[in-house]
Amino acid sequence: MILELDAGNSCIKWRLLGDGRKLSGIVSHDPFDWQATLPTRAVVDRARVANVAGDEAAASLRDFIAKAWGVTAEFATSTSACVGVRNSYRDPATLGVDRWLAILAAWRHSACRPCVVVDAGSALTVDFVTASGVFSGGYIVPGLSMMIEALRGGTSQIDFAQSACIDVKPGSNTVDAVQNGCLAMSVAFIEAVLRRFEAEEGEARVLVTGGGGELLVQHLAADVEYQPDLVLDGLALALP
Repeated sequence: MILELDAGNSCIKWRLLGDGRKLSGIVSHDPFDWQATLPTRAVVDRARVANVAGDEAAASLRDFIAKAWGVTAEFATSTSACVGVRNSYRDPATLGVDRWLAILAAWRHSACRPCVVVDAGSALTVDFVTASGVFSGGYIVPGLSMMIEALRGGTSQIDFAQSACIDVKPGSNTVDAVQNGCLAMSVAFIEAVLRRFEAEEGEARVLVTGGGGELLVQHLAADVEYQPDLVLDGLALALP
């Protein structure tokens, strides 16, 4: 069986593939949680990892995987080209591997037509792939939670308790005004850069991933689809 891990800034997504089955979950970065949460009793033949959580997290995962399953973790890296996608970064290795893997998976899902990848995590990233398979660049801006926390931290007069109901309509109280305003900014930003890309490349397939992706999909006017496992899907393409 194959274990796949997506170690992001706030948590680790995992899934186990093989024998026609798929198990999946989310675990914290605390190694004490891994023994109880990860499928340590499964027979794992390979372990593929996407890591943007830093060198310490990579070392911890490498050690844990070796001890738990007796295999060497394979870490994906960003390259100059893969599965028909060309990386336009001057130094391809500096592109975040999570972005690269999501781009590869989106290109495959899009049947090699122009596509836009929106990843709503701690940061909000929007990346573009042209009809000729060139990753032409992207944007990185604060994610929704990061924007809300930044506004709360810089405004001492706001008595803030996060609401579960977030919309893009004007808020009728301070909390909703903050949350709805940040969501509206995110939605407007995505739609603006999408219009610019499609004016040059034609209609694009838009795939949204990340923990905040479902909320964005509900409010984006464009025809978009939610693909929660794009980064994990990209691992099989980068590390076949």
